[in-house]
Amino acid sequence: MIVKRGNFLAGLQAPGTLVAAPTNGVLTSRGLVMGAGAAKALAEAEPRLPHLFAEAVQREGILRNGVYLYGFVAVEAGGRSYGAFQTKAHFRGRADLHLIRLAASRLRRFLEERPGLEVHMAFPGIGLGGLKPGEVLEALEEALAGVGDRVVLYRL
Repeated sequence: MIVKRGNFLAGLQAPGTLVAAPTNGVLTSRGLVMGAGAAKALAEAEPRLPHLFAEAVQREGILRNGVYLYGFVAVEAGGRSYGAFQTKAHFRGRADLHLIRLAASRLRRFLEERPGLEVHMAFPGIGLGGLKPGEVLEALEEALAGVGDRVVLYRL
């Protein structure tokens, strides 16, 4: 895994990449809640994402106690690939290492099916998520074994 300082939206300038943001499992009539942090920035860059992610989450996730558990989903919009990397069940909660491991394992499977694809993603679980970077990085390295070199994490 590569960790860089900067804004993950820089990945939008790299052709043939998937740009992903940390997300939660709450759906509303407007789609997946993407109201803060990197998720908000990504939704502002591509306003169709909350709705597109909600459709993917409903297809691939499991509804439990009013929130969806899905781990990772990817969608296409405007000729680009985007990902929702789940770090929280509810947007008001803290990030959860179990969800991060689930999301990373689903991301690993996604990347294994797409040789050569690179992912640019905001560092998940820290900041509004409340986790320590070291513990998140350890979980990601373990879960992304074999494809981690194709994941670029960004820290502001």
